[in-house]
Amino acid sequence: MEDSSLNPLSDFKLSALSRRKFLMAGGSLLTTTAVADVGAALSRETATTPDTQFKSFETNICTLKLNPINGDLIAVRWKDPEVDIIREPLLGENFRIRLPRAQYEANYFFSRDQNVARIEESPRGVTCTYDSLRNDRETLPVRVIYRIRQAGEELEFSIEVDNRTNLPLAEVFFGIIGGQQGLLERRETESLVPGLNVNLAPDIFTNFKAGGYGGGNLGIRYDAAGFTYPGSMTMGWLEFYNRKAGLGLHYSNHDPEPRLTGLYFEVRPFVKTAVVGDNWAGSEDVPAGEPIGLTMGWLKFPYLKQGVFNSGPVSLQVHQGDWHEGSKLYRSWFDQHFSMRRSPSWLRKEMAWQSVIISNCEDVLVWKFKDLPKLAAGAKKYGVTTFEILGWDIGGIDRGYPQYHPDPRLGTPEEFRQALAEVKKLGVHPLIFCNIQFSDTAIELFREKLHRDAVHGRWAPDWPVFGWGEGTISGRMGLTRHNMTLVSPSHPGFRKLLLDQYVQLVKDGADGFQLDKTNAVGSLDFNPDVATSPDRSLPEGVLTTFKVALEKCRAVNPDFALASEIFWDRSFTMVDVSYVRMNEIDMGSPALRYTFPEWTSTICAERPGDFNVMNNGMRYGLVWAMQPRHYNDSMDEGLTRPLSRYVQELIRIRGKHRDTLFLGRFLDTIGAEVKAGKDVRYSVFEGLEKQGKACVVVNYGNEEATAEVSWPGGEDRRVEILQPHQPDQAASLPANLRLRPHTCVVVAEI
Repeated sequence: MEDSSLNPLSDFKLSALSRRKFLMAGGSLLTTTAVADVGAALSRETATTPDTQFKSFETNICTLKLNPINGDLIAVRWKDPEVDIIREPLLGENFRIRLPRAQYEANYFFSRDQNVARIEESPRGVTCTYDSLRNDRETLPVRVIYRIRQAGEELEFSIEVDNRTNLPLAEVFFGIIGGQQGLLERRETESLVPGLNVNLAPDIFTNFKAGGYGGGNLGIRYDAAGFTYPGSMTMGWLEFYNRKAGLGLHYSNHDPEPRLTGLYFEVRPFVKTAVVGDNWAGSEDVPAGEPIGLTMGWLKFPYLKQGVFNSGPVSLQVHQGDWHEGSKLYRSWFDQHFSMRRSPSWLRKEMAWQSVIISNCEDVLVWKFKDLPKLAAGAKKYGVTTFEILGWDIGGIDRGYPQYHPDPRLGTPEEFRQALAEVKKLGVHPLIFCNIQFSDTAIELFREKLHRDAVHGRWAPDWPVFGWGEGTISGRMGLTRHNMTLVSPSHPGFRKLLLDQYVQLVKDGADGFQLDKTNAVGSLDFNPDVATSPDRSLPEGVLTTFKVALEKCRAVNPDFALASEIFWDRSFTMVDVSYVRMNEIDMGSPALRYTFPEWTSTICAERPGDFNVMNNGMRYGLVWAMQPRHYNDSMDEGLTRPLSRYVQELIRIRGKHRDTLFLGRFLDTIGAEVKAGKDVRYSVFEGLEKQGKACVVVNYGNEEATAEVSWPGGEDRRVEILQPHQPDQAASLPANLRLRPHTCVVVAEI
């Protein structure tokens, strides 16, 4: 029989403890109970006696219960609203710490295997101190202080690790809440892990999606999933909610430091595949006493030797309502540390762009610098006054980076400057496409210099490669593409190379940049020459580059503004518009837009028939990014002209209610009622600084549809009904609408 103690990732041996024995004292998890074998089951090496008592600690918001031998949190009962968060105490724990050795990477230390030196109670919580860490292999002089405390209406978890060894502190998994089985009723509990326009984990308690990360479920006996922030997660929080009970649980990362973090889940003992409905194992699927539940926690990667690492707090709060309320809790914390308050820049006020690629990486020259004013005039004809220029630099789009100089095949530097000046004379803003953390691996600059600043893997300087071919069939198939790799802007020399070129571009006439691919910050960087820790190299480097670029470029042009292909909330204090595309009818989750109404993103139309894509721009309050014929043509191109006219009408409509529909607060569907057919969707907006309310109704179907719009307290209220290519009309609520196929209607207060 395999000895699972040799593998710290193997499942904990908890099944030996009878659930009946644990619950024998009247069934209460919160009553101090004497149990003979609980300590042995919770910690493989820690002996307990028949007199072992679980310790209860009271705060104003909840009751905590800890194992006095190892300090593990095995019960949390919230008081108002009343709910048990941990429902399987055998899965309770505090932390896991990994300190790899040269011949043993998986050198984990679990809180359940420790002897807690002290548990100190205070009116607001407890502090557990561990003077050293031990596992089956060794004992190390690593001191851990683990705090669980009340902060207002939240329960906070923080950790301090004093690593007095030369082993790197590779992982700190803490704030662990184990043994969860949903809020009141598991099958009625929904979940939200916010990604870009998507819910990364919508059904954790009924359809847990395991193994979809890295090595998946290999190496473990249970099922697991994980997400990175920044990376796939746009914000550092999750929400569990039971709509029927009107109850939510908010769990968030309140660490203000710009470092890569993981959100990690485990479900024990397993989940089922190829099933209809619920995929969790039930009591009928396992032996009596086998613990069933979800474990979750936040994961840090400091790689610190001989030093003290502090992290947290991680926040837990039970509240009334669903994820919309959880969103407000997160935003309240965010505003205490990061300022979103600034007057909208010219870029944030621009409702539409046109983007054009003038040369690609297979040497196809589509346009030259002298053609740019005519293309910009084609955009201006339809009310579009921001013009993004791509493929203008040496090598063309996605080639030759970071050589951000005008490509001589397209014209001279003077012709480039003259073209930007003529575009600006038209009343159009030139927006220049660049990157931050990418380099073409084939160029001399990389071979001779920049390879030293490239992002390294854990085991070798094995560069990740990226590429997008355009001009040939094999290039588009990815077979002969030009490859790029990540270079960290935390290296001062590389950052200076970028910034000097950025400043020159502003002197040449750029009003702003669209810095592409900047969301590629979800990697650890083990380059030995980078001054930061591996988890900070890319996130911190990109944020610093944004900050310094704004300072230096605004010294040349005070109105300089940034757009960027980044969706990380920490960047929104500097980036006015995120470059995003969305080709689905519905956002998988509008949580990011709801949480940050000041921020917006693009929504891109590459094809002449993308009317519903543009309708979604109105529905979600996004920037219409016209990219005619896959970035190749003018907005006045023949096939694109009908869509351009439609966007012109959308601009007209939104312009009449800009402070509500574009600069206001997106409310999802809260605050209105729309009665309509299956192909109709709607959204609601209100003013941020000024009063106003509006409802956007979209018919995505191929047939005409009708809808009735009303909102609470709005009976007989006067509204304006605005439709593309139709006269605006005054009406009273409820408003009865007739919607043509693939079109939208706005109902706005007047």
